[in-house]
Amino acid sequence: MGGLFIVFEGIDGAGLTTQANLLEKYLRGKGFNTFLTKEPTN
Repeated sequence: MGGLFIVFEGIDGAGLTTQANLLEKYLRGKGFNTFLTKEPTN
């Protein structure tokens, strides 16, 4: 199976990091390998 690239986009303070962390936790719980990164906002 190929990889999957997921992006969360939005304004600062919109909960993007929270959502990314929740998704990563869910996917890891399902046995997927994940890599979470964050781009600087300023």
